[in-house]
Amino acid sequence: MKINVSGGLFHNYRASGFGGNKAETSSLLAGGAKKDRLTLSGQVLAVIQMHNRIREIEQAKENARNSPEAKMLDNMKKAMSVLKTCTRIAARIQAGDKVPLKDLRYLMQHDPQAYHMAMASRKPKENPKECESAVPKGEQDERPAKGDAAEPADGIPVSSDAERASDI
Repeated sequence: MKINVSGGLFHNYRASGFGGNKAETSSLLAGGAKKDRLTLSGQVLAVIQMHNRIREIEQAKENARNSPEAKMLDNMKKAMSVLKTCTRIAARIQAGDKVPLKDLRYLMQHDPQAYHMAMASRKPKENPKECESAVPKGEQDERPAKGDAAEPADGIPVSSDAERASDI
């Protein structure tokens, strides 16, 4: 950066204020400001313009993140993720594999119709494969719901009458 100053900036100005009147001082200040010049090199100017472009891009990205379209897209991504998980669980049930209880709960909660269709169309297997949970780690609910203690892993609830009959 190069600063060119022509003439003396505050010549004949006294710091104590006793030497001259205020009109002379203000005219010197005004005249000195007209003669002062600031010259920036091309490189510094390019850097400043680049910083301004970066700020504009960051502002545009922030505006794009907060737009209603972006929020709708995020909601659709979440819905597609849930649908994908439900489809995977339903396919395992239809194939006759053993599905974890938390997967059955997840499917019943998020897509009851798919749960009923999968249970109605499942094919029994002689040696069913035990599947690991398809529910994403962040969405797993470890706390059991009321009355689920008597429900086996295949998803068919056992009533208290059936339990008594099996004890006999």
